[in-house]
Amino acid sequence: MRVRPDGTDAASISAAGEDAAPARPLGADDDVFGEAAEPGPRRGRARGAAVAAVVIVIALAVVWVAMEARSGGDLGQDPFGRAAPDFELAVLGGEGERIALSDLRGSPVVLNFWASWCGPCKEEAPLLAAAEPGWREQGVVFLGVDSQDAEADALAFEERFGIGYDSVVDARGEVAANFGVFGFPETFFIDAEGVIRAKQVGPIDAQTLDTYVSSILG
Repeated sequence: MRVRPDGTDAASISAAGEDAAPARPLGADDDVFGEAAEPGPRRGRARGAAVAAVVIVIALAVVWVAMEARSGGDLGQDPFGRAAPDFELAVLGGEGERIALSDLRGSPVVLNFWASWCGPCKEEAPLLAAAEPGWREQGVVFLGVDSQDAEADALAFEERFGIGYDSVVDARGEVAANFGVFGFPETFFIDAEGVIRAKQVGPIDAQTLDTYVSSILG
């Protein structure tokens, strides 16, 4: 830690010295380099209690998200054949634009949950970026959900992998929890009626992607 000077000027020191008692000469037993006194026990206990409280709050939040994901959130353990939970979120880099899942009703949707810090997402991203234009011509909408991420990192991720479709920002991971997402990436295949027909846990390969997208074209 850098220690900064106290900033007191020479003039004020001189003025104060006229009324102050003369300094006692240092003796052989004086400890010039003695350590500063440690904070009193009350202050130390208060600081420790504050730190403990913050740790507990963070731990409870993590446990809550994990429990929501394990229970499947709004979907339960088996999402197949169930309506996808609706949400409305800001578009990543969209300057205030928002997208609701219900706005896409009438089109098959590939809903991909990802994050820029996710290693397997980096493996999967080039495949999704390459496949999306062809499926878009057939009326399929690809939508990413960037979850628990930093916006700058997420935008850099999209640029790096050439992702041309929209992603929305799930800053606190609440939408991911509602879908029962416990890790990234996860992809849901939703038909034009808003019903989940397939789900992929982990990075998807080209053959599986084609099979699942075909299943929601109807």
